[in-house]
Amino acid sequence: MHIALDGMGGDYAPQETVKGTIETLKELEDIHIIITGDKSLIQKELLKYPSKLKDRVSIYPTTQIITMHDHPKDALLTKKDSSLYKAIELVKNKEAVGIVSAGNTGAQMAISLFVLGRIKGVIRPAIAVPMPFPHSMGLLIDAGANTDCNAKQLVQFALMGKVYLENILKRKITIGLLNIGTEEEKGSKLTQEAYQSLKNMFEEFKGHIEGDKILTGEVDIIVTDGFTGNITLKTIEGTVEHIISALKAEIKKSNLAALGALFMKNAMKNLFKQLDYETFGGSPLLGTNGISIIAHGRSSHIAIKNAIKMCYKMEKEKIIEKTIQQLNHGNFA
Repeated sequence: MHIALDGMGGDYAPQETVKGTIETLKELEDIHIIITGDKSLIQKELLKYPSKLKDRVSIYPTTQIITMHDHPKDALLTKKDSSLYKAIELVKNKEAVGIVSAGNTGAQMAISLFVLGRIKGVIRPAIAVPMPFPHSMGLLIDAGANTDCNAKQLVQFALMGKVYLENILKRKITIGLLNIGTEEEKGSKLTQEAYQSLKNMFEEFKGHIEGDKILTGEVDIIVTDGFTGNITLKTIEGTVEHIISALKAEIKKSNLAALGALFMKNAMKNLFKQLDYETFGGSPLLGTNGISIIAHGRSSHIAIKNAIKMCYKMEKEKIIEKTIQQLNHGNFA
């Protein structure tokens, strides 16, 4: 299995992208990773690692880099020899099963949509962000790909999320619609219309879910429009970072607090790991005609490794093919 990796994407590329590649190869024996980007810089990083593993790495040289400040449209039109664009083209040309990038999210969405296209019947692709639950993993969809949505799009988001999560977790899942209250009549015109459609089309639908219940695992999939979803995601990320930072500051204030933290070391380590985005690696852009994994811009080699493994599992589980089957099976297209 060949997977394309944007070697220049992310704040710590290419050091962390190359290291993440090597760490993945240690765990998965049946993959080959194609790293796109500056050949000399990537080769320099590869020299740090054993030659045996490097036999399953190839470099696709490119001359351009899409920065975090590039507008998606400009990146699409003027940077066709960038590491991100060429990585996505490898998927289009069937030279790789999927692409992983920690670069410019907007550019990745735009290029993925333009180069790979949509699965037939999908109105718009959506970003499905893994959510850390106490004993499992959930999904928030859409987390920013579509700021304006209609009810039919939300229904498709639910379907794509359901196909993905059921096959990843290997169990039945439940679906909730993010809203300002749990009562059926509450919310905007969009949520009221989407509620009725979801209720009629999914036996897994459990109704509305409020923001304070997102991380409880009350439902497995939280469906919303991309505008609300992105604000929700950033709020959760910011809150978690603030709590961790404040906790560390309090621990440093006294020896007694430090001693207490020592006794709680394992519990705190497990909690931080559960809340760390690197545990999941990335977020799949569901609905494109090819696997496209969006990793965090601050991804370390751990996140890169886990994002590649997510791509690997999506291909193994044939998520795109199963999504097509489900779209054709019901009144979803």
